[in-house]
Amino acid sequence: MVKVNPDAQIAFAAKPKAAILGDYPTLRDIDSGYGKDFSVEWLLPQIADLALFTGAKNLTAQQQLGLARVISTEYKYLKITEMLLFFYKFKTGKYGRFYGTVDPMVITSALQQFVKDRNTMIDYYDLEKKREDAEKEKVGVMTYAEYLSLVESEKAGK
Repeated sequence: MVKVNPDAQIAFAAKPKAAILGDYPTLRDIDSGYGKDFSVEWLLPQIADLALFTGAKNLTAQQQLGLARVISTEYKYLKITEMLLFFYKFKTGKYGRFYGTVDPMVITSALQQFVKDRNTMIDYYDLEKKREDAEKEKVGVMTYAEYLSLVESEKAGK
């Protein structure tokens, strides 16, 4: 779990496809594997890092804990790499900003938008894979026009 600390956000921002489609554990998985509420403990440094990044000092430990619990409960199906990607993108301003104070509701609203974007990306990657698979199936396959041409040339050769 050390490799997925806040410093790993930039690595997965550079590889969003891997973050979304890669074989990484979900928040639910880390709770199952490491104990109940482990995802909350994992989220706390991510949230603290976001607050530090924005320069906000008003997000109390209790608010951070509450936010981590909400995210852990509502978004337990997200992979930890997707959460890293979300926090990175939030820092870029893609999902809003804070005006003087950190508002946990801004973060949860931003997470809702991230999930919509994530689902769109999954659909895009699925479509891309289907196209690639269809192209692979075409290799060595004769078109109907090529077949007719072959039949005609065989008839002419007899």
